[in-house]
Formats: sequence, C-alpha cells, structure tokens
Amino acid sequence: MTRKPRAVVFDCDGVLLASNRLKTAIFEQVLQGAGFAAADVARFRVFQRANFGMSRYRLFDALLGWQDLSPYPATSRDALCAAYGSALYARYVRCPATPGMVGVLRQLQDAGVPLFVVSGSDGAELAAVFAERGLARWFAAIHGSPATKVDNLALVAAQLGIRAPMPEVVFVGDAEADWKAAAATGCRFIYADHFSTAKRRMRALAAETGFPTIRDLRGLVPLL
Repeated sequence: MTRKPRAVVFDCDGVLLASNRLKTAIFEQVLQGAGFAAADVARFRVFQRANFGMSRYRLFDALLGWQDLSPYPATSRDALCAAYGSALYARYVRCPATPGMVGVLRQLQDAGVPLFVVSGSDGAELAAVFAERGLARWFAAIHGSPATKVDNLALVAAQLGIRAPMPEVVFVGDAEADWKAAAATGCRFIYADHFSTAKRRMRALAAETGFPTIRDLRGLVPLL
C-alpha cells in the first residue's frame, strides 16, 4: 500500500462473496416458479449475467417490460422480489467467501482504512446476511438496493465528509454497473475478474479505459 486511500468500497457478489452463480440460479428458479416460458427464462439469464450488479428491482422491472413475453405470467415486480429473497437468504448465508477476503479486510482495517459495501443486493437483506456471517464488523456501513449504487456512493461520501469527485476512494467491483457508478462519482475503480459474469465486456473496458484488474481480493492491497 503506497498511499493509504480515504476508503475502500466493495461490491458484494463476486467480490466479497462467491455468489454470482447462486444468484443466477435463484433468478431462474423464481421465474420458472412464476410461470415464465423456458425461452424467456433463458433470455433473462443472458440479460441478468450481462447486467450483474443491477438490483433485482431493476432487473425484474426490465423483464416485465418485455412486450413479447409468452405467456405473460400473472405476477408483479414485488411478488418476484419477495420470492427471490425468500429463496435466496438461507443459501446466501452459507455461500463461500472469495479467496483471501477476510485477510484482506483485516489488513485494511488494521491500516486504518474505512471499509464500506455498496451492492445491488437488497440493503436490509444484505445487512442481515453480513450480521449472520459475522462480517458486518469489518464495515463502517453496508448499502444496497433499492437505492442505486451512485446514490449509495454519495452516502459513503457524506459519511466521509467529502464530495464527488473522490479519487481517493477506491471502489472494487466485478461488473459494468460498478464501473459506471465509480465513474459517475469520481471514484477510482478496480476490477475483480475471477467471479465476474461479464468477463469479456469487463476485460474490453479495462483495455479501453485503463482501470486495473485483479484476479480476486488477494491482489488488492499492492494496488492501493
């Protein structure tokens, strides 16, 4: 760590928890249970993986806005979100952490770096999961949806007593939504590649824009 950052902000899925595949499977389970056609479930799978980091609220809104769904099930965004949360929670609590995660959090906390979570996951659900897993103690705050990542990064700035742009704040993510939120608020972005569901797109963006890439969190500290 050459220069201590003002704070490090982490996305959750694919960065702190190896939960990307789990969430994709739960999305499919929920849509199948709600009566969506197999072809529409498959189409949503592609959309969801390409837009990982987008909240379930926005993902389901997008799905229900597709005009060519056949059949169009008698459901709603709120019903789909409730079914998703119910199916996810117990497995979310047990899913593996990414390699070296706790050691990296400990190293940063010991160095006096404030740590935050900004995720597309439901905020209340994520706080409960982190509390049950014993992870909440590492973070100054845990922010999730339905607020956007840009809005939640603004909350982090307020908690730090600074304003955007904030290049002294590092945001570690694995999806285009993370990079866009970092760009919108002037954070420094670092891409965690190993568990990303959009590797081709993110690697192309890294080559185009120059943001650094790590395989997983074990490569983070030397870049700070």
